Amino acid sequence: MGKQINYYMGFKDFIKVAQFALDLGCVICREENKKIICSNQIDIVIPSVKRYFFYLPEAGELHVRTENGREEIGGYNASGNVLIEAGFSYVKHDRKTLTRGRLFSITGYYDESGNWMGRPECVKKAYDKIARKVKKTAPFTEITEIITDFSTDDYGQTEWKRKEYISPELLELKMRKGYKLSL
Repeated sequence: MGKQINYYMGFKDFIKVAQFALDLGCVICREENKKIICSNQIDIVIPSVKRYFFYLPEAGELHVRTENGREEIGGYNASGNVLIEAGFSYVKHDRKTLTRGRLFSITGYYDESGNWMGRPECVKKAYDKIARKVKKTAPFTEITEIITDFSTDDYGQTEWKRKEYISPELLELKMRKGYKLSL
């Protein structure tokens, strides 16, 4: 169980969100060469790595575990309780698609004894603030698409409306250049 917001946001906009997390007191962590590295500097965020974690030190100790020779953090455990996962969209120009990013935080986990360990209040507050920043950076936008039904003889077309959080830059690619949003 957790809280999640899905969005379409490019690297440049994600830098703004990551800087906001740093300003809230988070440390940014990512995997590099099977090791977890953390920094309180924005230059840890690079275009070749899509998945990041915002660690809030005041929430508790960050537990790094090793599985199959690779350091890992997060999950439904004590480590996940002090983290907020975040990422940005990849623009795949060769396929004209935009991948989806997300902001995610677990609401808690059950320990080995079966006791519920809720996430610290400071992580909940940080998640809520970062989610508001995401919503400002990638506003909620109604998107209309035409869906063709290939299962009928007449290939009927239907208008499909949905709402997505999408940054202006990626909305421009979608609307003017015909990029598709991958789910």
